[in-house]
Amino acid sequence: MLKPQQTQRIYAMAARLGVLESGNKNDMLHTIVYRLTQKESIRSLDENEYKTVVSELAERLKLQNLTEPPKPYKKKKYEDSGRGKMSDGQRRKVWQLMYQLEKYDTEPTTAKLGDRLCGIIKKELKIDCTSKQPFRWLTYNQGITLIEKLKKYIDSAAQRRKAGENKS
Repeated sequence: MLKPQQTQRIYAMAARLGVLESGNKNDMLHTIVYRLTQKESIRSLDENEYKTVVSELAERLKLQNLTEPPKPYKKKKYEDSGRGKMSDGQRRKVWQLMYQLEKYDTEPTTAKLGDRLCGIIKKELKIDCTSKQPFRWLTYNQGITLIEKLKKYIDSAAQRRKAGENKS
């Protein structure tokens, strides 16, 4: 037995071809289905018969230079879609700046880079985060702010290093 989406797909393709007559069980669509599967009802098709009917309808669509109806759009979960979140480019830039900042350390620190990043986010943006997922709660605009703050951190670290070299 077919899922409702599969039945809808067959009917959509048939409507696009013009072989569907609403309410008529003896229309061209049902004739095609009976010829291919020996079944009178579209709902009673199994998976293989469904694929056979869809491929036949798709072939006919190609012959008529019509496109197959698009697959239904599945909405992503808010968290997965990334709307309003930091972009991948921003995340890469933040990590690049963190590694650059690490190079300016005069003394090695015991804190991991992720923990240092969380400390900077807490101080500058007033947002708690974990070192495993530091960007989880940050928006795109906060990402811009974080990148600018990290650039300032790097500039001040470079100036401190220069001042330390001049004293020696």
